[in-house]
Amino acid sequence: MADILIGIPSIRKDERFLKSFHVFFHSMPDKHKISVVWQKDKKLADAQNSIIDNYFEEGFDYVLFLDDDHWGHTYEMLECLINADTYMATIKSYSRHYPYSCSLMKKTGNSYAGIENGHGYQECDLSGFPMTLLRKDLFKKLERPYFRDNYSGSVRGWATDEEFCVRLNSVGIKPIGCFQHCLSHGDITEENVLLKREKERVEKNNEALHYLFNKRKKIMQGV
Repeated sequence: MADILIGIPSIRKDERFLKSFHVFFHSMPDKHKISVVWQKDKKLADAQNSIIDNYFEEGFDYVLFLDDDHWGHTYEMLECLINADTYMATIKSYSRHYPYSCSLMKKTGNSYAGIENGHGYQECDLSGFPMTLLRKDLFKKLERPYFRDNYSGSVRGWATDEEFCVRLNSVGIKPIGCFQHCLSHGDITEENVLLKREKERVEKNNEALHYLFNKRKKIMQGV
């Protein structure tokens, strides 16, 4: 049995998440001791750090962070995270914005690319917190505050994942991606992500061609 704190930083009222979490929470057997804490309408780093304060006060073994716009949680996902037996493990998901990248990433030069064809458990350089399990001994490796805003140059400056994972990498810890399961994110699911990606790619190409056509037309007209 493990003592697990589920921490939910929440700024939304996403019905799909709320329904999914209700089913997830009430489907869990008595194998583990589960508690839940919501931190609503706070800056993300502050919410995450408040959850960790509660985590240490109560002496939990793990904290499970859930992002409040994902859905499709299952007890099997939780068991998969625990069985990874590592400092940090995350269930696969996709960004809800084009190009709908996988949230489990490898560093390529100065940027990150989603691991599109991962299988089983796989090391990552960057992971978000869609459904992420952190083990207690991880926090012995880091200094407070544990969660901080991403660097100002990051495209995800409001989030904390990049800064957190960079510090993990600096002490020799790689997040583990769990590709056995996939959470849905907004309208993006594992079943429709390739179709959505291709459809939007074609739309963007058509928009670019239309812009170039109009620009050339104006030049020829001397506008």
